[in-house]
Amino acid sequence: MKQMLTLAAWETRRAIRTRWVLGGGIAFAGGSLAISLLGLESARELGLSGAAPASTGLIGLAMLLVPLLGLLLGASSIAGARERGILKMILVQPLSVRTIVGGFFFGSLGALWLIILAGLGAAGVVFGAVAGASDISTLMAIAVSTLAVAAASVAIGVAISCWAGGRGQASGWAITIWFLMALGVDLALAGLGPSIHLGPSGLLAAILLNPVETVRVLALLASDARGIQLGPFGAYLDTRFGYQGAMLVMLSALAAWVVAALGLAWWRLARRKSNR
Repeated sequence: MKQMLTLAAWETRRAIRTRWVLGGGIAFAGGSLAISLLGLESARELGLSGAAPASTGLIGLAMLLVPLLGLLLGASSIAGARERGILKMILVQPLSVRTIVGGFFFGSLGALWLIILAGLGAAGVVFGAVAGASDISTLMAIAVSTLAVAAASVAIGVAISCWAGGRGQASGWAITIWFLMALGVDLALAGLGPSIHLGPSGLLAAILLNPVETVRVLALLASDARGIQLGPFGAYLDTRFGYQGAMLVMLSALAAWVVAALGLAWWRLARRKSNR
């Protein structure tokens, strides 16, 4: 465990010094602050109370930008170390493959979590100044959900990093997968859903097969236990699973994604190490 934490700390420092990571962090912080200010101002102009417009905007920003950053961070971790010749030095050390994969995963995740906390911290200042206690709890639900989607995206990125031939190829795969998870599946469901009659059960299966959509639903459930923002699908979840049951289903699916992705990374890196 100590060796894994040492490797993770090294990877976190390396990731934070990367220019595009810093740029992504600034963009997320600026976007979170702008959405919070505009959302609260819109609600005030309409004579509404609460921070529903701001929270919806924050969820949208988090589900677009954070998975992209997580996939790119994870994809550049092991692939980048291999290109720089650092991975060879790590592999000859008396470290298990589990320690190596875990170190790169937690290191990349730590860097992304710092970005998320900084961005949502800026939004929290706005919420705390003009919003009520219920709005703060909504922000906390969004923060937890955003940290969760970060974990899933980084894990998938690390798996890509172990399978890709180089950092450029890994980044290309990461962007492609991000497009499919963040936009492609939604477009496919919107276009094909009415014709193939998915139904609520089919829609649930499609959501669980996409970690970004899983966390989006998780965020909406966490910020609104009645599932009103999910419409008829929220009523279906409440009827079939109940509020806590639906949360457990989403969390279980997300955990399965993380474990499966890291398992693939472990298997691939173990084969690389044994073929040396």
